[in-house]
Amino acid sequence: MKNYLLAFFCVFCTSALDMHSQELTEKPSARQTVFLHLESGFIYPGGNIRESLAIRQNISSWHVNQSASGNIFADSHGFSGGLRCEYFSSLLMTGISTGVRFTRYNTAITGYSSSISDFFYLRYSMGGSDTKFARVKSLTETNYFISIPVEFRFIPLQFEAFGLFIKAGTEFSIINLHKATDIEFQESVMNIHREDVLNAIMIVTNRYYSTLYGSIGLTIGRSGRPNYNIEAYLPSILLTGNNFTLTETDRFQGVMLSVQLPLTKKQ
Repeated sequence: MKNYLLAFFCVFCTSALDMHSQELTEKPSARQTVFLHLESGFIYPGGNIRESLAIRQNISSWHVNQSASGNIFADSHGFSGGLRCEYFSSLLMTGISTGVRFTRYNTAITGYSSSISDFFYLRYSMGGSDTKFARVKSLTETNYFISIPVEFRFIPLQFEAFGLFIKAGTEFSIINLHKATDIEFQESVMNIHREDVLNAIMIVTNRYYSTLYGSIGLTIGRSGRPNYNIEAYLPSILLTGNNFTLTETDRFQGVMLSVQLPLTKKQ
């Protein structure tokens, strides 16, 4: 899937830049507008729990002469907000934008070792015949990123009060403001071992990340006035790996809402 997305992104960007070049050389009187986009949205990453986490999720527990296996699952979601400045050609109905974006990722691993329990077992020490497990209710991870997005937008259908657009974009993080992993034990007496358990599951992760994404959306509003955009991310990819401690994440989807404000016009 990465090869198809990279090919689509390259073709889209090359076509957009070529059209802008033709406009500047052949149609110098065409209208260009600068827009300011204020955006916020939700991201839903996809991936798997890291195999390096020593979670015993398939323990069987006998209860009323029946065997019940456990279930462990991870829930990941994110929030993003930012602003972008877009140079838009009304002749070609295409635009290129960049700016700054804040993204917060949250991940929680929860589950149970059997149908009669509310915890799972996590191995945090193994030496010889001495193996230690902790009863865990949840593992959580939080990351805050600041990134620079670059986006190309094309509006194939534009009516008086609304239009449809497609977009291709990429972003590169420049700083990881915050990274934290925490644990909730089933028994509070285990809190004295919190640091030992967390140190046992810690790995060195990539503090910077980049993505490649596409989206389709609807813009609502009239020319020369503030417009409102809603868009849905197509299945998109993380170009970098090893970004998170608890999960191996390589793809994401989501939705984005934005307000589009016209700043300048040229004739």
